[in-house]
Amino acid sequence: MASSSQRPYIIYRPPPGWGFWSNFSCVLQGLDHADRHGLVPVIDMERHPTRYNEDEPVDGVTNAWEYYFHQPSSLTLAEALDRQPLDNAGDVTGPFSSNYHVVVPPPEVLARGRELVRKYVRLKPDILAKLDAFTSGNTSKDMLGVHVRGTDMRKKRPPYHPIPSTPETYLEQARLLDQDFGYSRVFLACDEQDTLELFHEHFGDRLLTLPAHRSTMDQLDDPAEWDYKWLFDGKRHHHRYLLGLEVLLDALMLSRCGHLACGASNVSQAAMYFAAESQIVHPVTPLWMCPSVDEVSVGKAYMADAPSLSRVPSAAVLRGHIKELHELLEYAENGRAAAQQNSPEVRHHMEAVASINRESIQLREKIAKLQREKSQLLAKLEKLQGRLEVQAKTIKMLKNRISTLINRWTRLGWGLMPWSKPSWRKQPFK
Repeated sequence: MASSSQRPYIIYRPPPGWGFWSNFSCVLQGLDHADRHGLVPVIDMERHPTRYNEDEPVDGVTNAWEYYFHQPSSLTLAEALDRQPLDNAGDVTGPFSSNYHVVVPPPEVLARGRELVRKYVRLKPDILAKLDAFTSGNTSKDMLGVHVRGTDMRKKRPPYHPIPSTPETYLEQARLLDQDFGYSRVFLACDEQDTLELFHEHFGDRLLTLPAHRSTMDQLDDPAEWDYKWLFDGKRHHHRYLLGLEVLLDALMLSRCGHLACGASNVSQAAMYFAAESQIVHPVTPLWMCPSVDEVSVGKAYMADAPSLSRVPSAAVLRGHIKELHELLEYAENGRAAAQQNSPEVRHHMEAVASINRESIQLREKIAKLQREKSQLLAKLEKLQGRLEVQAKTIKMLKNRISTLINRWTRLGWGLMPWSKPSWRKQPFK
């Protein structure tokens, strides 16, 4: 029961948030602050909706937190808003929301998370009933829970998120752990249909799974897009609510397993917060971590601190790792090339180069035109030179004829004159 003297503290994440358990880690961050400062926490996923909010109420509820959980105290959101509440201003930074890249949270964070879950996180009765109905008759203490993260984390490779290992790696680790511990059952939580089929081929009837929406890699949209339409735009009634319910039940079921094999994920971390301290975690080491395309590599530093695989992998699994890393390298190189092309500075340079190329093409066209005109002029000049040579020959011939005529007429003229020829000139013309 919230005291009337305690001030409400509204916790929200700026819409639309991200994954279900990513949103939950932000709630834990707010619960930690409220608990340390004597405030009454109230979660608001109504005025600040998430990707899991439906357009219409679910069982009369419009606050997505209350689809699955009760409010941490008896105070409702409407009552909190009437009591001059404080809020987190959408700030969700802190140890609970920033440890998504590790397989197991630091001991102090894990212990505090379990304390906050026990104190404030209250599941709706129908959620508990679904979970209890599934676990009825299944002994969970000697059960291995396996969480395999795939889809967008393998294909889209979001920056600063660990790239999960291959499904074959998870299967081999589960098989080797099963040989060592002799589990009664294996529970699998995964988001890819191919992974489910892979595990079923090996474990058969010993494999337990919950009904859930699972995707295939070819259903994912373009890696450059981040709207997650391929996941959230389903045709089921209340599809978004059901996505949240399914991943909630998966994590709760993982929390009831005595052993947990997992990589770095908010889903498996949530399972640890709900689990007993006796649960044994077997890390499945991520392959790599990518930075933003315009920043320096962080993968080597990340892998230096990552835990080793619980069991030694086979040569076949290592070959699969190499293939996956080759695809990752190609993806990273293409991403950097695309980012450079989209950079304002690079675009400016590319536009300048394109402008120079256009001017160069125009100049080449002008040069070609001038060369054609030059050839035409040279042809005309050659033709004129030919004409001039003909005219020069004609003029020379005319000069010779004129000279001959003048000599003839001169001789004739001298012969007709009555006087004698001058003594000093015998022949006036030759």
